[in-house]
Amino acid sequence: MPYRYCRPLPETPLDIVGDVHGEIDALQALLHHLGYRENGSHPQGRKLVFVGDLCDRGPNSPAVLAWFLQMHDAGNAFAVLGNHELNALMHDPKDGSGWFFPEREAKDAALYAPWHTLPPSERPALESRLAELPLILERSDVRIVHAAWLPYTFARLEEACGESLTEQYHRFDRELNTQLQTAPWYADYLHEQQRYAEAAENPQQTPPPMPATAQYELNRSRLHPIRALTSGVEQIAPQPFYAGGRWRYTARSSWWNDYREPVPVLIGHYWRSWQPQPPAPDRENILPAAGNAWHGAERNVFCTDFSAGARWRDRKQQIPPAQSCFRLAAMRWPERVLVFDNGDIEKTV
Repeated sequence: MPYRYCRPLPETPLDIVGDVHGEIDALQALLHHLGYRENGSHPQGRKLVFVGDLCDRGPNSPAVLAWFLQMHDAGNAFAVLGNHELNALMHDPKDGSGWFFPEREAKDAALYAPWHTLPPSERPALESRLAELPLILERSDVRIVHAAWLPYTFARLEEACGESLTEQYHRFDRELNTQLQTAPWYADYLHEQQRYAEAAENPQQTPPPMPATAQYELNRSRLHPIRALTSGVEQIAPQPFYAGGRWRYTARSSWWNDYREPVPVLIGHYWRSWQPQPPAPDRENILPAAGNAWHGAERNVFCTDFSAGARWRDRKQQIPPAQSCFRLAAMRWPERVLVFDNGDIEKTV
């Protein structure tokens, strides 16, 4: 069957789950509070929808993915591709992926260990399944995408019909690389990357200005259709900030402020805080301070990612899950009510 980047959601009540990031215990707790049976079915016929980033950083990404695939095959769960699944699929080792990439184990151990690893013999089968995940799930009353709803990308994705996801990704990459490598600032970018490679991953000290790197990151975020939907588009940051294992010169852009279509969009990706946080000194807080607030130009976009992927910090400080400020949440649809892995329930506004 040809790969389809956009697929329909079932016409049933839904529970739309934020980024799990390998937190199997939080997932099982959330499913209990949502009323799901062990086999993933629900007595009221509800279905689970995951907004991507099922893996990385948490203690058991293999178990989370295996559980999801079993529930998906039974028709009880659906998911869109997140940037972390995409990294695994494209053989791109990133922060927190030591469970999948042995070459990341030494770098990741200090923060995320211990974790369950995936046996190398099981990698091809998992990659095959990840390559089947769509980028978008939708129906008339709701749209699901991991990071950004960007209609300008859809025409190129439609034209790619017939190519596999990996074929599309690599072709878009080649086209993008041609654009980047012919840019007037590209030689400066290479110089910056060579000279400041170690500094870019050192959280203790801000590296020197890297303007060509900023241009590279900006264009790379916007011109690759698959990456744009799964990682969001960016803008030049007012100053460098450290996130995801490296210093960054571009910051996430609030695309939802330009979204004016009537259909609500639910996303993950953006590490939302349930409890109001003080303004970050190094980057703009682009989500509403209130955890239950919708956002965007029409107040019909909602981020369901309440930073469960940061639970590793709790483990380092021996903070029990019941006291964690990092939560796993599901949006009940069409009720528009949040359910958390600790059992709390909150209406959205």
